[in-house]
Amino acid sequence: MNTGNTENTERETIKQQLDEELQLIHFKGHERVLKMTHPPTFGARLIAFWNKEIEIPAKPIGAIGAIILVVSLTLHQPEVKHPTQQNVQQQQTRELIEAGGNTYWKDIYDQAVKRHEN
Repeated sequence: MNTGNTENTERETIKQQLDEELQLIHFKGHERVLKMTHPPTFGARLIAFWNKEIEIPAKPIGAIGAIILVVSLTLHQPEVKHPTQQNVQQQQTRELIEAGGNTYWKDIYDQAVKRHEN
């Protein structure tokens, strides 16, 4: 039963030695630490919430961005309108006319006259 007493005396001597070494060190930021860890008001809680650090890994975010860019570029291809043979023939058969000192395409002029008559 002596082993229990020797362990206690050993602990006490280590504690005394530690207390002596730390006697000159005093922590003065008790209030500030308590305010940061336990904010008393809503505003202080909000500031504490905004003060949290968030880590966003760059590699996955960059990879996702690159994938979105590639997909959007492949899906959005501008339409190239090729003139159909009917449009080409229509443009070749169009006729220019003069009316009132101005030059018009005949088909467009006829459409305008019909609209104006109605």
